[in-house]
Amino acid sequence: MAIKQGKTWWGRRFLEGLETFTESGRLARGRQYAAAQRIVEWGIRGSRVEAQVKGQASPYYGVYEEPVYRTLVEFTPIPDTAWDEAIGQIGGKAGFVCRLLFNEMPDEIERPLAQLGLSLLPQGRKDVATACSCPDPGKPCKHVAALYYALAAKLDHDPFLLFELRGLSRADLALRLKATPLGSALAAALTENLGEPEPARTFFHRPEPIALPATVSPRDFWRGAKRLPQGVESPPPAALSGILIRKGGDYPPFWDKELSFVEAMDGFYEQVRKKAKDWM
Repeated sequence: MAIKQGKTWWGRRFLEGLETFTESGRLARGRQYAAAQRIVEWGIRGSRVEAQVKGQASPYYGVYEEPVYRTLVEFTPIPDTAWDEAIGQIGGKAGFVCRLLFNEMPDEIERPLAQLGLSLLPQGRKDVATACSCPDPGKPCKHVAALYYALAAKLDHDPFLLFELRGLSRADLALRLKATPLGSALAAALTENLGEPEPARTFFHRPEPIALPATVSPRDFWRGAKRLPQGVESPPPAALSGILIRKGGDYPPFWDKELSFVEAMDGFYEQVRKKAKDWM
């Protein structure tokens, strides 16, 4: 599995947080290990991330086969009482509640948490515990650092993983948000029964003929009673929001290119818009 680390805002912020308390040389070695696909397998269970990372053979030390080390990264969960306060802060802001319930992580989610002295991102050694079966006494070793970069790549696709690593499951987050006044109102609106849809007789509106007065010619009718004002500025082109495309993030699982998927589609739609304008 080729790993591209820290391409999005969340992936980069995660690595920047680690850089504040991790030796840069070890992080660089870990990045090389991750890029060389030395992580044999890894998985996430709550706040624990376990992996098997392939080391290097060293004939000088009598190691002729590449060893495989068991590696662990464990994040310190945020206490449940602190989560109650955090959800109270987040649940009072309609923008946060709407985006989170629609499975979109706001970049500014750290602001209400910071007011309570909390953070989803690791801020120091107290937030992360590591272990590895390799003989390197340094912490973190390059195998743990490789796992850091694998996590950053995972966060590129799914920033909600940060909640789980800090002790709040995705399902529990949704339940707590829906229990807030704003969340319950939004959930009720989404589940409101609007009745059974009634099929339309036709997809297109059928024109209805009208009789013109004898004193009005078809030409005068289409020109209108008053002349249109001259020199009216053309409205700016409508922005393409691309909601469905943006829901998958900059680097969805099927996208393995360096350029952000959203940026690529923005450029594509802009070309289509210009072509359509030229044809009209």
